[in-house]
Amino acid sequence: MIDFIQVSKRFGVQEVLDRVSFRINAGEHVGVVGPNGAGKSTVFSLLTGEQSADGGEIVLPKNVRLGHLHQQLHAHAQDGSLLNYSCNAVPELKTIMAEIHRLEHDLQTASGDDQTRRLERLGELQHEFEHLGGYDMKARAEAALSGLGFKESEFENPFRSFSGGWQMRAELVRTLIARPDILLLDEPSNYLDLPAVEWLQRFLRGFDGTMLLISHDRYLLESLTDRTLEISGGCAVKYSGGYTYYIKEREQRHLQQAAAYRNYQEQKEHLESFINRFRAKATKASQVQSRIKMLEKLDVVRAPSSGPNLSKLRIPPPPHCGAQIMSVENMSFSYDGKRWILRDVNLEIGHGQKIALVGFNGMGKTTLLRLLAGTLTPQAGRLSTGHNVVPGYQSQDFAETMPPEKTLLNIVRDANPAVSEREVRGLLGSFGFGGDAVSKPSGVLSGGEKIRLAFARIFINPPNFLLLDEPTTNLDIRGREALEKAIRDYQGTVCFVSHDVAFVRGAADHIIHIGPAGVVSYPGDYDYYLEKTAALPPVQGPASTAQSPELKTQSPKPKAARAQRALEREAQKALRRMEADMEKLHGEQQILNEQLASGDPGLDYSALGIQLAEITRKLNALEAEWLAEADRLEA
Repeated sequence: MIDFIQVSKRFGVQEVLDRVSFRINAGEHVGVVGPNGAGKSTVFSLLTGEQSADGGEIVLPKNVRLGHLHQQLHAHAQDGSLLNYSCNAVPELKTIMAEIHRLEHDLQTASGDDQTRRLERLGELQHEFEHLGGYDMKARAEAALSGLGFKESEFENPFRSFSGGWQMRAELVRTLIARPDILLLDEPSNYLDLPAVEWLQRFLRGFDGTMLLISHDRYLLESLTDRTLEISGGCAVKYSGGYTYYIKEREQRHLQQAAAYRNYQEQKEHLESFINRFRAKATKASQVQSRIKMLEKLDVVRAPSSGPNLSKLRIPPPPHCGAQIMSVENMSFSYDGKRWILRDVNLEIGHGQKIALVGFNGMGKTTLLRLLAGTLTPQAGRLSTGHNVVPGYQSQDFAETMPPEKTLLNIVRDANPAVSEREVRGLLGSFGFGGDAVSKPSGVLSGGEKIRLAFARIFINPPNFLLLDEPTTNLDIRGREALEKAIRDYQGTVCFVSHDVAFVRGAADHIIHIGPAGVVSYPGDYDYYLEKTAALPPVQGPASTAQSPELKTQSPKPKAARAQRALEREAQKALRRMEADMEKLHGEQQILNEQLASGDPGLDYSALGIQLAEITRKLNALEAEWLAEADRLEA
C-alpha cells in the first residue's frame, strides 16, 4: 500500500503538488494521467526518493522492491554487452552469487558444525537467488529483448553501440525482468514501434504486482489499468476505474466542481459586498464582524481546471485534386547504393484515404514517407503524382527545425514570403494563435501548440496530401484525441507514421505494412489489418533472427501426426476451459464495477475495490496464459 498524505512539492514559484492525498492499494494497476508538466513524473521521483517533498508524508511498505523506468536513460554503468546490461536488473544477485561461490569454496575444507552452518547459509542464499529470479534471468532477458525488437545476433554487441532509442528499450527490458513489487513506468511506449507496443501490452497484462503507468497511449491505459490517478493543477484525484471509466467520471466531476465553484463565488461576493458596503457604519459593526468571520471560515473551492481548447485544431479544407493521389511502380531506394531499404514497391493512393504506415522500426516507414513527400528520390522505379496534388510534409523532428528565438509570425511567413502579414495572422488565428500570441518565440510553446504551429506552417501553402511522421510525439492525451478527430474530418488525403495504437485505430482507414517481405497494402482499418495478418506465419523484423533458408520443414510421419493431432485436441480443450473461466471472471468484474458505480452509501467500497483488483489480477494472468497457449497451438 502506498499513501500520499498532504504532500506538497514546489519548483520555484510553481506549486506542482498542493497538499495532495491519495492511496494506492497492493495489486492495483493505476494509470497516471494529466497535462504535460502537471507533476506526474514528480510523483514517481518522490516515491523513489530521487526528490523529497516540501511537506506532508509518503508511506511505502517495508522491504518493497521498486522498479522505475524513467523517460530518459538512467545513469547505470553502460559497459559490457547488451545482454549483460539487461541481465544486471537486480544488483543484489551479484552479491548473492559472490557469497555462494565463496561458501562453495570454503565447504571443501569445512567440517562439523562449521560445515553445517555454511550449508544452511548456502541453502538460504540459493533460495533467495531463486526468489529474485537469478536462475532464469538470462532466459527472461533474451525473450524480452527479442519481443522488443532486438536481433539475437546483437545480444553480445556493446551496449554503448546502440542508439539512444534502442538503449531505452534495453532499459525497459531491465526494468520488466527484475520482477519488482511496485512497477513505475514513465511513458514506456515513447521509443517503441507498433509491434513492440503490442508485445509490451501482452507482457504487462500478466504482471501481478502493483503498477503505476504514466502514458499518453490510450491503448495501454485502457487495456492495462483498473484505476486512474489524475494529476492536474496541483491536485490529485483517484478514480475507481480504468481509462474509459475515468473519462466519463471526469466530465461529471468537472460539472460538479464548476457548480460548487459558482456557489462559492456567489457566497464570497455576497459576503464581501456586505462588508464593503457597511464597514464604515457603526450601527452595522456587529453584522460586519459576523460576515468577516463567515468569510474567513468559508471553505475555498478551486475553479475546475480548463483543458486545452481542442476546437483550435481544425485542418482547413484542401484544394481540389484528382481521384488518384499517387501511383508507385516498382520503386526501390537505398541510402548507400548497397543495402536496399525498399525494393520493388507498388502502391496506389486514392483521394480521401487516411493511411497509417506500420511495421518494425528500421524497415523504412520514414523513408517511404519522405519518398512520397518528394524529399527523397528513388534509385529505381516510378512515382507518379496525380492531377493538382500538393503534398504537405511534417518531419519527425519538426519541433527542432523551428528556430526557438523566431516568432510564430516569422516562422509561418518564412514558409511563403509572398503571403501578406494579414493573411499569415488570419491563418495563425484559425489555429488558435490570435492577437499578441503571434509575436511570442516558438521556444516557449507546449507540445500541442507546436503541432498547431507546424500545421499553420504547412497550410500557408495549402496542401491536399498530408504526410505526417510521428505527429503525436509531443502531445498529451487530449491533444492526440483532437488531432485524431481533425484527421478524420479532413477532406484531403493523409499518410502518417505513429506508434500510438489508439491513434492509428481511430484515424486510419487504410494500413500499409512495411516488413522483410516488402510493402503490403490493406484496404481497411487497423483491426482489419490485425485480422488479416493474424493468420500469417510470424514475420521477423530487422531486429530478430531470421531462419536459415537451408532449413526445410519435413512432413510428420503418420504416427507422429496422430499424436500431434491428439495434443492439439487437448490444447483446444484447455483453451475452452480457460475461456469459460475468463467469461466467469468477466461477469464477476462487471457486477463489482456496477456496485462501485452505484453510489450506494451502504457498500464497503474499500473491500469491493480490493476484491475487484484481485479478480482483475486473476483475469489478466489467465488471459496471458490463454494467449501463450493459443500461440503455442497456432505454432
